[in-house]
Amino acid sequence: VGQSAGGWGSLAAASRGPESVRAVINFAGGRGGYAGGRPNNNCAPDSLVDAAATFGRSSKIPTLWIYTRNDRFFDSALTARMAGAYRSAGGDAEYHLLDAFGEDGHRLFPTPEGRALWQPYADRFLDRIWGASARP
Repeated sequence: VGQSAGGWGSLAAASRGPESVRAVINFAGGRGGYAGGRPNNNCAPDSLVDAAATFGRSSKIPTLWIYTRNDRFFDSALTARMAGAYRSAGGDAEYHLLDAFGEDGHRLFPTPEGRALWQPYADRFLDRIWGASARP
């Protein structure tokens, strides 16, 4: 599990096929958001899409991608392109775009209020991987 740059790193790690990792959850993952101090001004959006395709090409690990409509680092059009590129390259990406969260949906993951929104998606995803009774 990773959030923001950590979410992006978790996808990169998944692309290396570590045997001990069975699934990855990416919360608002990416790099280069908020360039120049301006929201939704990514410094290299096409590079993110290309990198997502590269990750998806070699990843055999199921991934869950959770973003919000008001993420100030990675707008919804970009996140949909990234997930689409990952899937088109062969990666298993379950993508969810949640409604707006607070002032900046990029902050969804670490808050109790945010958890109430993302946890049902994570639970269903993990149930798909391990089964409801076998989840660690």
